[in-house]
Amino acid sequence: MNTTPIVDCLRQAFDYYNDLIFGSRLPVPKLKWSYSKTRLGQMTCKRKMDSGRTTYYDYCISVSSYYQLTLEEIDDVLIHEMIHYTIAYTGLKDTSPHGIVFRGMMDKINRTFDRHITISMRTRNLQPRIAQQTKNFLILAIEMKDGKYFLSSVNPSFARKLSLSLARMHEIAHYAWYQSQDEYFHNMPCVRSLRGKQVSKEVYTTMIEKMKRLK
Repeated sequence: MNTTPIVDCLRQAFDYYNDLIFGSRLPVPKLKWSYSKTRLGQMTCKRKMDSGRTTYYDYCISVSSYYQLTLEEIDDVLIHEMIHYTIAYTGLKDTSPHGIVFRGMMDKINRTFDRHITISMRTRNLQPRIAQQTKNFLILAIEMKDGKYFLSSVNPSFARKLSLSLARMHEIAHYAWYQSQDEYFHNMPCVRSLRGKQVSKEVYTTMIEKMKRLK
C-alpha cells in the first residue's frame, strides 16, 4: 500500500528495527525525510581527528519521500542506512561503501528477516508522489551541410540571440524552432548558446514530426 509518510514513522521504524535486528545497540540519530530524486536514503556523519584517531559524531539518516514507495520498501531503505550507521558507529573497517562487511550484514538480514535490501534501488521506473507538471520545451533543430543533425533545448530568453548567430553560420543547411512536451527533452540541458545533442537522421526526423513548428 502506498502511503504518505509522517515524521513519527521513521522514529518508530528505527526503534523497531534497532531492537529486532541490531540488538538495541544504536543510539537514535537525527532522522528526517528528504525530497531527493537521486538518493532514496543516506547516512551522514561528521568526523574529527584527535591524536591521529578519527571520531565520528552527529549521525543523520534521511529517507526520500519523493517517490511512491510501499512501507516495506521504505523500511528496506531505512535498514540499508542503519547498516551504514552500524559500520560507522562501531568503527568497523570495510573494503568500500558497500564492501564485504556491508554485503555480509545485508545478506544475513535478508535471509534472517525475509527482507529485500539491495545495494541500490533504481529510481528510473519509480513514480513521484506528486505528478510532475507538463513542461513546454523550446527546441532548436539544426541540419548541417556535412550531414550531421542536432537538437537543442533552448532557454527562451536566449532564442533571439541564437537566431542572429544562426543567420551568420554558413555551415548550416537548415534550422527551425519547435515546441515540445516530449519526455525525450527532460534530461537535456537547457542551453543559452549554440550547443546541442547530435542525433541520427532517423531520430531527427522522428522528433520533428512529433513537435509543433513555430513560425
